[in-house]
Amino acid sequence: MACTVHSQRSGASELLSPLQVGRYAVRAERQSGDYDSKAERQIAFATDSDNAATSERELAAKEEKRARESAYLAADVKSRIDKILEAGRDQVNQATKLKAKAGRLQESAAELLTKAKGEKETAAALKAKYYKTMDTYGEAVKKIDKATADAQSILDQMNAQSLVLAQVATQYGVATNHGQNPDAATAAALRAQLLQAQKDLATITARKASADEDTATARKLADQYQPMIIAAEKDKRESDFHFQNFAHLTHDADTLQNRADALLKRADTTDGLIESTQDNLESKRKQFEHYKNRAQTEMAISLQAEDKEAELRTQARTARKEAADLADKARRLRALAQEGVNNVMAAAREPA
Repeated sequence: MACTVHSQRSGASELLSPLQVGRYAVRAERQSGDYDSKAERQIAFATDSDNAATSERELAAKEEKRARESAYLAADVKSRIDKILEAGRDQVNQATKLKAKAGRLQESAAELLTKAKGEKETAAALKAKYYKTMDTYGEAVKKIDKATADAQSILDQMNAQSLVLAQVATQYGVATNHGQNPDAATAAALRAQLLQAQKDLATITARKASADEDTATARKLADQYQPMIIAAEKDKRESDFHFQNFAHLTHDADTLQNRADALLKRADTTDGLIESTQDNLESKRKQFEHYKNRAQTEMAISLQAEDKEAELRTQARTARKEAADLADKARRLRALAQEGVNNVMAAAREPA
């Protein structure tokens, strides 16, 4: 018995024996099973690729979310850096203004101290002039006082001597009975006393003229010194006025210096804030670089995961296509073997 089997390789019709057909059927079954196994492996590979792609998609989403969060943190830190920079600029400007104002106050204080020094020197010069004038006037006053005292002393002596003369004259008048008995026993002694008293009064009177002349000279000297005293008093008042100006200027200079010291102290405090701001700024910049680099790294990981997902999806599609091709080959091979078996069975039922 013989049957006709269509060969797929040559495309020609050949007559095969049932044994050959069976062998071909067994081989086709084995080959189709191999195709099925390969197709299952390709499907399993495709499934694994899909699962891996899903993991990569989840990783990409996770890293993208983390990248966004890092970017938000970086933006927040950048905003804080801008605020710190603005505050730092304000602090620097404030410190500069404080130091400049303190410098101007110190210059004003120095000018006031210079003026105060001039006022003090002027006051000292005027006071020295006043004391010198007063010393000179003091000598004149001593002379005036001495001449006045001498004149007063001579005047007192004249008055005393006049009293003595009057007393002796009274006694002489009584003794001579007012000139009626000049040769009385006590008249000679009283006459001698009267003459001596007159002589003493004349001597004192002569000294009185000299004392009056000295007193007149002293008064002239006083009159000469009167304008000098007025000028000296004026110098003293001006000296007191200049010294008062010196005190006011010194007080104002001290006030300005204290204000300048307070401003410099505030400037030092602001400088400390600037240093703290710089340290804070450096820390924030490090944070910004950290978040920025982390966001870039996480975004790169996300992009790599997306690329990996696309690659795995492509591999899965390719594997499914290959699995489909293998399954189609197995199906066609089984169909061909079944056709050969059917032909053999049909030939066996026909008569010889």
